[in-house]
Amino acid sequence: MAQSSVDVRQLLSATAASLWATFQESAASARHDHKGHPREARLRQFLRERLPPKWGVSRGHVFYAEDATTPEFDVIVYDALNCPAWTLDSHEDPRRLVPLDAVIGVIEVKSTLDRRSLASAIAKARALDDALAHDAALNGPGHYQPFRHVFAYRLDRTCDFDGWLSPARSLTRYAGARCQPDGIFVLDSHFSVLEASHGYAHAFALHRGQTPDEVARTSSVLEQEDERRLVQEGDAWGHDYFTTDAIDGLLLLAFLTYVIQRASHYRPAGINYADMFCRRGGPKLGGIMDFYGPPDPGFAPVTLPGA
Repeated sequence: MAQSSVDVRQLLSATAASLWATFQESAASARHDHKGHPREARLRQFLRERLPPKWGVSRGHVFYAEDATTPEFDVIVYDALNCPAWTLDSHEDPRRLVPLDAVIGVIEVKSTLDRRSLASAIAKARALDDALAHDAALNGPGHYQPFRHVFAYRLDRTCDFDGWLSPARSLTRYAGARCQPDGIFVLDSHFSVLEASHGYAHAFALHRGQTPDEVARTSSVLEQEDERRLVQEGDAWGHDYFTTDAIDGLLLLAFLTYVIQRASHYRPAGINYADMFCRRGGPKLGGIMDFYGPPDPGFAPVTLPGA
């Protein structure tokens, strides 16, 4: 086999090192926002440089209904090909308002994943779930369910996650979780993906350097995993998430793979954005409610000629 001119695996390892450099450089700042913002921006840059241009990457708010908006998300992946730009500031990396129908997925970025930061990320995921539920009540179930991921630079290994010992176990139905992110990715530790959303074929494929189809053809590992999960008792945590160790370049590749996997299922909903933006007008912007009021007394009546 001819030697490749570019070592993609080395590129991924170098990118992971670059993220770690951002993490360490920002740690020198005393202010919390000066620590977090560069780390969030670096992850947005990672995605922008690798996702196709039809999928935009921004921070900002999701708007829905008449005047409702979600809290700010660290990362929104959205339909940039069809959705009009609506920026909220003039920075190089501006916040945006993104209509719910154009949202492909959201990602919350955490420096260190512990019980408190995980709860904060879940609260944001629930805000998106509430927007989707509100829209479904008015318009019926949506054609696509946006993904909700959590990305963290490192895991707090002293945290027991309320006795469940791992983030994924604390977020299972068995533990009473009411909101489950589709994926949890920790750069220095592991990733967990919600089996109902993603399955685990890509996880085995990533570890073996194969496609899921190649894994299925060349081994019985997927069937064995199916059997293992089938014999577990009740709604144990293994039925919700599939978790595997992965760090640095492999973790980044897994993160990118699962973003692309879900985003590839998105199809534009055929929304007429001109009609949607009409809802932002009305009396609050000086709209006229009565076009047929009494005539202006300053003008004489016009006599129309007879037929």
